[in-house]
Amino acid sequence: MSKTFSLVPRGPYSLEASASFLCGFTPAKGSSARLDDGRLVLGFLDERRLTPVTVALGQRRSGGEVVGEVVGGDAEVASQVARILSLDHDARGLAAIGTRDRVVCSLLEANPGFRPVCFPSPYEAAVWGVLAQRISMPVAAAIKQRLAIATGTVAEGFGRTFHPSPAPARLLDLQSFPGLPADKLARLHGVALAALEGKLDAGHLRAMPSQEAMDELRSIRGVGPWTAEHILMRGCGVVDELPSAEPRVLRGIAEAYGLDTTPSAEEARTIANGWRPFRMWVAVLMVMNLRGTGQWRKIDRAS
Repeated sequence: MSKTFSLVPRGPYSLEASASFLCGFTPAKGSSARLDDGRLVLGFLDERRLTPVTVALGQRRSGGEVVGEVVGGDAEVASQVARILSLDHDARGLAAIGTRDRVVCSLLEANPGFRPVCFPSPYEAAVWGVLAQRISMPVAAAIKQRLAIATGTVAEGFGRTFHPSPAPARLLDLQSFPGLPADKLARLHGVALAALEGKLDAGHLRAMPSQEAMDELRSIRGVGPWTAEHILMRGCGVVDELPSAEPRVLRGIAEAYGLDTTPSAEEARTIANGWRPFRMWVAVLMVMNLRGTGQWRKIDRAS
């Protein structure tokens, strides 16, 4: 039996914009789709139970209420969906940044109703962070799907079958996996164990100063500086931090502002001071603007 819930955006929001983002977002391959009735449907792990759940989302008009229907879980998943879609924050101050910065203004005008789409949970962000190290994103996405199938982590509903990140307890049962080096599987076991121990709780991590949160994340086996930043910012839905360890953000800033060279992390932080209090959101805009360019493909091959 399905359950329903509703989310009321504070400030501009377009579910269509979120759906368009996900359709081109490689990490979401195999875990998101559009239904014939126009709704966006997602398959992910319920972060409370760490079990698969499927949610269909609709919005009658841009900026209006988002209505969700849940299969495999209950309406309490609404808070997780709100974080995934960045609907747990008030976006009414975002446009003001555009009045101060012509580049941000142009990007916001090109993406009406924009809000970042986050990973379903810190755990799923951590799994992706480990899988995507030193391989291309399409290859990482294919391995993630195969891991989901091998561990029986399948989210079904609304006539669709999705393969989210492998459930942590089942992932720990894998002693080897084709195409996955032993050291990378060991790092995945580290994040799976951390999830089961409650160390990847979004509320806990968001309540901490960012450096303390990243230090705590780095204590998890397999989590280095880039992955810790990725988990905190893209898995927890942090709004006002700059992911300066992400090369696509730095290159995206260079492309958007017409810089001759890629800025250093310190130079990027100086530019991003004008994006407060939405530095993370604007950073995502920079990466979206970069996507599809030759620079994006060069970075993907080097990752």
